[in-house]
Amino acid sequence: MRRGLMEWNAEELPKATLEARIARLRAAMARNGFDAALFYTNLVQPSAVTWLTGFTPYWSDGMLLLPKDGAPVFATALSKRVANWIRTTNTLSEIVNTPKPGAAVGQRIAAGGCKRVGVLEYDALPAGLYDEIAVAAPAVELADLGSMFADVRRGLDDAERGLIGRADTLARTALDLIDADNVTDAGEVAGLVEKHARLGGAEEAYIAVVANLDADRRLIRVAGTLPLAARFAVRASVAYKGAWVRRIKSFARDEAARHAYATADAWLARVASSIEPGKPMGAQLALHLKALSGATLHNSMTESSIGSYPLQAVTGAPTARSFLVLTVELSLDGIPWLGAAPAFVA
Repeated sequence: MRRGLMEWNAEELPKATLEARIARLRAAMARNGFDAALFYTNLVQPSAVTWLTGFTPYWSDGMLLLPKDGAPVFATALSKRVANWIRTTNTLSEIVNTPKPGAAVGQRIAAGGCKRVGVLEYDALPAGLYDEIAVAAPAVELADLGSMFADVRRGLDDAERGLIGRADTLARTALDLIDADNVTDAGEVAGLVEKHARLGGAEEAYIAVVANLDADRRLIRVAGTLPLAARFAVRASVAYKGAWVRRIKSFARDEAARHAYATADAWLARVASSIEPGKPMGAQLALHLKALSGATLHNSMTESSIGSYPLQAVTGAPTARSFLVLTVELSLDGIPWLGAAPAFVA
């Protein structure tokens, strides 16, 4: 099953969509004076390379070099034994298997006569890879690509909307399986949610739990057994074909909290479906809170896919045609509640 989940699906992610993404990025590179763009990727930082190529490196790290023309070059320390599989999931790139990906990329940069190369999250580039590039291409100027890439990345296409929608369906239906009256252990709940998501097609599912909302609202990955209190919350972070979503749902066994949670869930759904571009999220939340009687906002966070990490905190006003995950912590007449939902900005 695992192998099948990682295969490229031309119906869900057409090759023309990947080519259009690369073309958009190259146009931005030309406007900003970059001869090439460079992306580091590994298990926890796959998002940018997956978005550009459809490929996620599950077992090792690698580097993607996107020159201003010609095929992208994906250099990886994975052995040649898996090269054919990589080619079936990364159909646009030339695959280079080498113990020194940085050196291979640096040699291509030098051979292409690149003078200025943008590096996504330049300050976080592993030192060993930087050294290899610097030796192979000593004359090149490396500069941060972060804000430019984020601007290009925010614009959703139909394929990404579809993959996000599929991931969200897996997360939402998995959380809906939880019966607060008949579960007592956090590990059991986490296992139930992860099992449903993975059997439904998710290649990754990370589950975290607040075992007692009245005592501590921190979400933790559960190891072993952990008793659930009368009020608890579960977060499902789910990936489907490289598209990630997060959802948090609060649960209760007492009637007062159940009523409050149903009200808050409906409120969050309305907020997520009506986010406006160009307006700060804080101001939008404050306006929506006026419609939620007895509510006190304790914390909120907005995440999006703008770099190498699948979801990361973002600030400022949302942009049109972007994707967000909105996480909110409230109390409703003293009852604690946590919620998170994905949102497509109009």
